[in-house]
Amino acid sequence: MNPALRALKNTIRKDMRHKLATLTPEEIKRQSATVTEKLLNMPVFKTSQNISVYISMHGEVCTQEIIKALLDQKKNCYVPRCKGPIMDMVKIESWDDYLSLPKNNWNIPEPTQEYPRENALETSRGLDLIVMPGLAFDRTGTRLGHGRGYYDIYLVKANEYNKSVGRPPVATVALALTEQMVDTPLPRCETDINPQQILHP
Repeated sequence: MNPALRALKNTIRKDMRHKLATLTPEEIKRQSATVTEKLLNMPVFKTSQNISVYISMHGEVCTQEIIKALLDQKKNCYVPRCKGPIMDMVKIESWDDYLSLPKNNWNIPEPTQEYPRENALETSRGLDLIVMPGLAFDRTGTRLGHGRGYYDIYLVKANEYNKSVGRPPVATVALALTEQMVDTPLPRCETDINPQQILHP
Protein backbone atom coordinates (compact mmCIF):
# COMPACT_ATOMS: atom_id res chain seq x y z
CA MET A 1 0.00 0.00 0.00
CA ASN A 2 1.40 3.39 -0.92
CA PRO A 3 2.13 5.82 1.96
CA ALA A 4 -0.47 8.40 0.86
CA LEU A 5 -3.27 5.81 0.81
CA ARG A 6 -2.18 4.44 4.18
CA ALA A 7 -2.14 7.95 5.68
CA LEU A 8 -5.60 8.71 4.30
CA LYS A 9 -7.04 5.48 5.71
CA ASN A 10 -5.48 6.17 9.12
CA THR A 11 -6.93 9.69 9.20
CA ILE A 12 -10.41 8.32 8.48
CA ARG A 13 -9.94 5.64 11.14
CA LYS A 14 -8.93 8.25 13.73
CA ASP A 15 -11.93 10.45 12.95
CA MET A 16 -14.34 7.49 13.01
CA ARG A 17 -12.99 6.21 16.36
CA HIS A 18 -13.56 9.66 17.90
CA LYS A 19 -17.09 9.70 16.49
CA LEU A 20 -17.95 6.21 17.77
CA ALA A 21 -16.49 6.93 21.22
CA THR A 22 -19.30 9.45 21.81
CA LEU A 23 -22.06 6.86 21.38
CA THR A 24 -23.79 5.74 24.56
CA PRO A 25 -24.15 2.03 25.38
CA GLU A 26 -27.93 2.52 25.20
CA GLU A 27 -27.75 3.87 21.63
CA ILE A 28 -25.49 1.03 20.53
CA LYS A 29 -27.83 -1.48 22.14
CA ARG A 30 -30.84 0.07 20.35
CA GLN A 31 -29.18 0.00 16.94
CA SER A 32 -27.75 -3.47 17.55
CA ALA A 33 -31.21 -4.89 18.22
CA THR A 34 -32.43 -3.60 14.84
CA VAL A 35 -29.42 -4.95 12.93
CA THR A 36 -29.56 -8.29 14.74
CA GLU A 37 -33.21 -8.76 13.77
CA LYS A 38 -32.35 -7.99 10.13
CA LEU A 39 -29.52 -10.56 10.15
CA LEU A 40 -31.55 -13.33 11.79
CA ASN A 41 -34.26 -12.90 9.15
CA MET A 42 -31.89 -13.07 6.18
CA PRO A 43 -32.30 -16.22 4.05
CA VAL A 44 -28.51 -16.71 4.02
CA PHE A 45 -28.47 -16.76 7.82
CA LYS A 46 -31.40 -19.15 8.05
CA THR A 47 -29.89 -21.64 5.58
CA SER A 48 -26.31 -21.47 6.91
CA GLN A 49 -25.19 -24.04 9.46
CA ASN A 50 -21.54 -23.06 9.91
CA ILE A 51 -21.24 -19.39 10.80
CA SER A 52 -18.42 -17.26 12.13
CA VAL A 53 -19.20 -14.02 13.93
CA TYR A 54 -16.96 -11.40 15.50
CA ILE A 55 -17.15 -10.64 19.22
CA SER A 56 -17.97 -6.96 19.46
CA MET A 57 -16.30 -4.09 21.26
CA HIS A 58 -17.64 -0.58 21.97
CA GLY A 59 -18.43 1.26 18.76
CA GLU A 60 -19.57 -1.86 16.91
CA VAL A 61 -22.91 -3.60 16.48
CA CYS A 62 -23.13 -5.85 19.53
CA THR A 63 -23.08 -9.53 18.56
CA GLN A 64 -24.04 -11.20 21.86
CA GLU A 65 -27.62 -11.89 20.76
CA ILE A 66 -26.38 -13.24 17.43
CA ILE A 67 -24.04 -15.66 19.18
CA LYS A 68 -26.87 -16.70 21.51
CA ALA A 69 -29.19 -17.28 18.55
CA LEU A 70 -26.60 -19.43 16.78
CA LEU A 71 -26.18 -21.61 19.85
CA ASP A 72 -29.94 -21.80 20.52
CA GLN A 73 -30.53 -22.86 16.91
CA LYS A 74 -27.83 -25.56 17.17
CA LYS A 75 -25.74 -23.98 14.43
CA ASN A 76 -21.95 -24.26 14.54
CA CYS A 77 -20.70 -20.94 15.94
CA TYR A 78 -17.10 -19.86 15.30
CA VAL A 79 -15.38 -16.74 16.66
CA PRO A 80 -12.02 -15.11 15.92
CA ARG A 81 -8.79 -16.16 17.62
CA CYS A 82 -5.67 -14.24 16.67
CA LYS A 83 -2.01 -15.09 17.00
CA GLY A 84 0.28 -12.39 15.65
CA PRO A 85 -0.86 -11.56 12.09
CA ILE A 86 -2.94 -14.75 11.77
CA MET A 87 -6.66 -15.00 12.55
CA ASP A 88 -8.52 -18.28 12.76
CA MET A 89 -12.17 -19.01 13.51
CA VAL A 90 -12.67 -21.50 16.33
CA LYS A 91 -15.82 -23.10 17.69
CA ILE A 92 -17.80 -21.96 20.71
CA GLU A 93 -19.57 -24.92 22.30
CA SER A 94 -22.16 -23.23 24.53
CA TRP A 95 -23.34 -19.95 26.06
CA ASP A 96 -21.40 -20.76 29.24
CA ASP A 97 -18.35 -21.39 27.09
CA TYR A 98 -18.77 -17.94 25.52
CA LEU A 99 -19.23 -16.25 28.90
CA SER A 100 -16.06 -17.90 30.23
CA LEU A 101 -13.78 -16.50 27.49
CA PRO A 102 -10.94 -14.33 28.86
CA LYS A 103 -10.48 -10.81 27.49
CA ASN A 104 -7.56 -9.94 25.23
CA ASN A 105 -5.49 -6.74 25.05
CA TRP A 106 -8.39 -4.93 23.34
CA ASN A 107 -10.76 -5.98 26.13
CA ILE A 108 -12.57 -8.34 23.75
CA PRO A 109 -13.40 -11.92 24.84
CA GLU A 110 -11.21 -14.30 22.84
CA PRO A 111 -10.50 -18.05 23.05
CA THR A 112 -6.99 -18.76 24.32
CA GLN A 113 -4.35 -20.48 22.20
CA GLU A 114 -3.74 -23.07 24.91
CA TYR A 115 -7.25 -24.53 24.91
CA PRO A 116 -7.84 -26.85 21.92
CA ARG A 117 -10.87 -25.93 19.82
CA GLU A 118 -12.33 -26.99 16.50
CA ASN A 119 -10.97 -24.81 13.70
CA ALA A 120 -13.55 -23.94 11.02
CA LEU A 121 -11.02 -24.65 8.26
CA GLU A 122 -9.96 -28.00 9.64
CA THR A 123 -13.32 -29.71 9.19
CA SER A 124 -14.92 -30.95 5.99
CA ARG A 125 -17.65 -28.31 6.41
CA GLY A 126 -15.78 -25.04 6.01
CA LEU A 127 -17.85 -21.92 6.63
CA ASP A 128 -21.19 -20.97 5.06
CA LEU A 129 -21.31 -17.40 6.36
CA ILE A 130 -18.92 -14.88 7.90
CA VAL A 131 -20.47 -12.04 9.91
CA MET A 132 -17.78 -9.38 9.95
CA PRO A 133 -17.10 -6.04 11.60
CA GLY A 134 -15.59 -2.89 10.17
CA LEU A 135 -14.78 0.63 11.21
CA ALA A 136 -16.46 2.50 8.34
CA PHE A 137 -18.51 1.65 5.25
CA ASP A 138 -19.54 3.72 2.25
CA ARG A 139 -22.68 3.56 0.12
CA THR A 140 -20.94 1.56 -2.63
CA GLY A 141 -20.19 -1.30 -0.22
CA THR A 142 -16.54 -0.53 0.54
CA ARG A 143 -15.39 -1.54 4.02
CA LEU A 144 -12.61 0.11 6.01
CA GLY A 145 -11.28 -2.17 8.73
CA HIS A 146 -9.05 -1.46 11.69
CA GLY A 147 -5.91 -1.75 9.60
CA ARG A 148 -4.54 -5.19 10.41
CA GLY A 149 -5.97 -6.96 7.36
CA TYR A 150 -7.26 -9.92 9.36
CA TYR A 151 -10.51 -10.35 7.43
CA ASP A 152 -9.05 -9.67 3.98
CA ILE A 153 -6.48 -12.41 4.55
CA TYR A 154 -8.95 -14.79 6.17
CA LEU A 155 -11.54 -14.50 3.40
CA VAL A 156 -9.00 -15.61 0.80
CA LYS A 157 -8.02 -18.56 2.99
CA ALA A 158 -11.65 -19.53 3.75
CA ASN A 159 -12.68 -19.49 0.09
CA GLU A 160 -9.64 -21.53 -0.91
CA TYR A 161 -10.53 -24.07 1.78
CA ASN A 162 -14.19 -24.25 0.76
CA LYS A 163 -13.13 -24.84 -2.84
CA SER A 164 -10.80 -27.64 -1.75
CA VAL A 165 -13.63 -29.50 0.01
CA GLY A 166 -16.16 -28.89 -2.75
CA ARG A 167 -18.15 -26.17 -0.99
CA PRO A 168 -19.40 -22.87 -2.48
CA PRO A 169 -17.67 -19.59 -1.60
CA VAL A 170 -18.30 -18.15 1.84
CA ALA A 171 -21.14 -15.62 2.10
CA THR A 172 -20.17 -12.39 3.87
CA VAL A 173 -22.32 -9.89 5.75
CA ALA A 174 -20.91 -6.87 7.58
CA LEU A 175 -22.74 -5.14 10.42
CA ALA A 176 -22.66 -1.38 10.90
CA LEU A 177 -24.05 1.30 13.16
CA THR A 178 -25.65 4.29 11.42
CA GLU A 179 -22.64 6.42 12.38
CA GLN A 180 -20.30 4.01 10.57
CA MET A 181 -21.98 4.64 7.21
CA VAL A 182 -20.32 7.48 5.28
CA ASP A 183 -21.41 9.26 2.11
CA THR A 184 -17.89 9.97 0.82
CA PRO A 185 -16.30 6.99 -1.04
CA LEU A 186 -13.71 5.26 1.12
CA PRO A 187 -10.18 4.61 -0.14
CA ARG A 188 -9.27 1.00 -0.91
CA CYS A 189 -6.33 -0.98 -2.20
CA GLU A 190 -6.07 -4.15 -4.28
CA THR A 191 -6.07 -6.48 -1.26
CA ASP A 192 -9.25 -5.05 0.30
CA ILE A 193 -12.26 -7.38 0.03
CA ASN A 194 -15.73 -5.88 0.36
CA PRO A 195 -18.52 -7.79 2.14
CA GLN A 196 -21.34 -8.96 -0.08
CA GLN A 197 -23.88 -7.15 2.08
CA ILE A 198 -23.80 -4.47 4.78
CA LEU A 199 -26.59 -4.36 7.36
CA HIS A 200 -27.27 -1.14 9.28
CA PRO A 201 -30.33 0.32 11.04
